[in-house]
Amino acid sequence: MKGRVVSWILWICCIALMLYCLYAVYTEYDFWIWLGFTLALLLSIYLSSLLHEFGHMLFGALVKISAVPKFTSWRKFLDAMSCTIKPKTDKNLKSRIVFTTLGGLFVNFIFIVLGIVALTVPAVPTYLSAFLGSSLYLFILNSLPLNLKDGKTDGLVISELAKNTDNAKVLLAVLTIQAQVLNGKPIEEVDEKLLFDLPQIQEDDQAFISLTELRYEYFKAKGEQDKAQLWKTRFEELKEEYL
Repeated sequence: MKGRVVSWILWICCIALMLYCLYAVYTEYDFWIWLGFTLALLLSIYLSSLLHEFGHMLFGALVKISAVPKFTSWRKFLDAMSCTIKPKTDKNLKSRIVFTTLGGLFVNFIFIVLGIVALTVPAVPTYLSAFLGSSLYLFILNSLPLNLKDGKTDGLVISELAKNTDNAKVLLAVLTIQAQVLNGKPIEEVDEKLLFDLPQIQEDDQAFISLTELRYEYFKAKGEQDKAQLWKTRFEELKEEYL
């Protein structure tokens, strides 16, 4: 609820900023440029989210982490998308996740700076501020440590990793296993400590849901069907309720 309230407050403030940008362009250019700017402003509401996820993809690629956008809605900006990451190696995992997470904020920050310059520097066309409002919204929202409807903000992910919380420990264990399996290690040969010597966290956390799936795959690969079925049932229940 807290995250939702903050999200709407930020969104209302950024709409006001967008209206100011519309007015600024209207007073400086003719109708057709203003119309084009209006269309660009509307498109920015969705495209800024895409650019944010592109930032994760770009930064992830630099440190061998695959960051894939997960589209949850084509119509709602506030619940537009999130990002699923899969590391290609388990070396220096924590720092590489933080770096990947910062990518979205970095891209939005670039468009914020461009928008401010466009509004304040006479030599720069004002219509280049089209992405200012939506980028500012995403930057501030994702900088805050919040748990939103569609998952954790970038700020919360980084905060948990920095504090080495129980959630972060489970996340790192899950990603370590995924990286090892991706590099050819059979899941039945994974160190059991990575699967079971972990703190208890809330069941709706994405890391815990992924962990239950890995436990199912682990026991299935070892031929322990009863335990495999137990974790498969648990995973299906969590997936249906939270995903």
